[in-house]
Amino acid sequence: MEIRKKLNFFLKKNINKKIIVLDIPLLLENKLNNKKDILIYIESKKSKIIRQLEKRENFNQKLFKKFKSIQLPISIKKKKSQFVIKNDFTPKCIRKSIKNILQKINK
Repeated sequence: MEIRKKLNFFLKKNINKKIIVLDIPLLLENKLNNKKDILIYIESKKSKIIRQLEKRENFNQKLFKKFKSIQLPISIKKKKSQFVIKNDFTPKCIRKSIKNILQKINK
C-alpha cells in the first residue's frame, strides 16, 4: 500500500515529463504497471546478478531467496516487455541499449 502511494505521488509530481523511468522490483507481480507503460526487461546472467548483489553492504540471502520465490517466470516477464536489454554490467552496454530504445520510442 505504501509503495503504491509513493508511486502515485511520484507520478503526479512528474506528470509533465515526457518520459518517466521507474525501477520497481516485483512491478508485474504487484500489478503496479499500467497498459500504456513501456516495459523493459533487463536480462543478466544469474551468477553476475548474485555477484553484484553480494557486493552490497545490506545484502540479505534470505530476503533474496524470498523475492526469487515470488517472482514471475522470466519467460512471462520477457513476453510482457516491449524491450529486452542484455546487461553485462558495463555502463557502456546499458547506455547504448537505452539510447536505442529511446530512439525507437520517440519515432
